[in-house]
Amino acid sequence: MILDRNYLHIDKQDQVADWFVKSMKAVQTGSIKLKLEGELALKIDIINHENKNKIKVDLLQPTFFRTSDDETGLFDKLRSAKEFAKKLTDNEVTISFLRRGGEAITLGSDAKPTLSKIISRSDDLQIDSITETTHLKRDLKTD
Repeated sequence: MILDRNYLHIDKQDQVADWFVKSMKAVQTGSIKLKLEGELALKIDIINHENKNKIKVDLLQPTFFRTSDDETGLFDKLRSAKEFAKKLTDNEVTISFLRRGGEAITLGSDAKPTLSKIISRSDDLQIDSITETTHLKRDLKTD
């Protein structure tokens, strides 16, 4: 990924992340609920408070969102999460990922990392609960 904007080549993933983060600033408030197979599987709450946007993504049935393993390594995933979290902070947006109501990870402007800063080396990525994060990772991984 090229981070220097002075070059003509800009990674398309970077453009999508920029578009997504900036579009979140336009959303005022609301909720999105997704039912799968008759069960509430996902709830997204969007809150705009004092010109800061907070988005809570609660994976109520995380196994519905399983993905296949990819070849991306842990450090590449962490770097991508750090870059995305920084974009969120720069735009005063916070995204919290919850697992069945339990906070797992917070990215963006409201993140206040303590021990997780040692792992991520980022002020924009907070592990709210190691237990919930571990369970969420397990739930989302295919066998």
